Amino acid sequence: MFNKTLAALTLAVCALPFAAHAQDAKADDAKKALAVKLAQIQQKNDSVQLANQLVNAVAQPVIATWSQNIDQNVPADKQKDVREKLDVELKKLLDATGKTVEAQAAKTAESALVPVYVEKLSADELKTIVAYLESPASAKFQEAGGQAANAWAAQIINATESTVEGHLKKFDEAAAKIVKAATGAKPAAAAKPETKAETKAETKAAPASASDGASGGIKTKVERVEQKQ
Repeated sequence: MFNKTLAALTLAVCALPFAAHAQDAKADDAKKALAVKLAQIQQKNDSVQLANQLVNAVAQPVIATWSQNIDQNVPADKQKDVREKLDVELKKLLDATGKTVEAQAAKTAESALVPVYVEKLSADELKTIVAYLESPASAKFQEAGGQAANAWAAQIINATESTVEGHLKKFDEAAAKIVKAATGAKPAAAAKPETKAETKAETKAAPASASDGASGGIKTKVERVEQKQ
């Protein structure tokens, strides 16, 4: 009897590490499943915005380069026609790039995000985040968040407009003195800053899709680049 009891106790003790390991593996699987779910939610919510940013990063150097090329090599009376034709080609580039980037964003979301979430967040934290993101409150917050940010920005602009215009005036005066001292010539007048109404109008007209977000064409975008130069 004693031998049988000892044998049973020995088996039970040996089984403890295996049971603990099984529980740990189950917990890890559950945590990973939550991380995967969170990655899927983020991919759905943020992939278009991420694609827009990446496509814009591709577009801006192209626009700047060809703007300079047009200015240097195309006669002034033909520049408008050239810009319009390049707009067509630019749209093709942005549409193709947008589709490529969006597809890759969807393909790589889990492989990129899940390891980070598993390492940085606990299972309970993942549960809390996923539950919130799937709740109606989250959708309402996302909708209200954009409006709140616009209201915040409007108040900042209203409160600082006159001060900022004073800073711009001081800069223009200092710049004019520097240019005059170096060249002896009267510098060209600085471009007039956009008014609040113009800024708001441009913001409302901003495109939403990945391809549209970076477009606007050689004509429009290049003119902006030229003004900054």
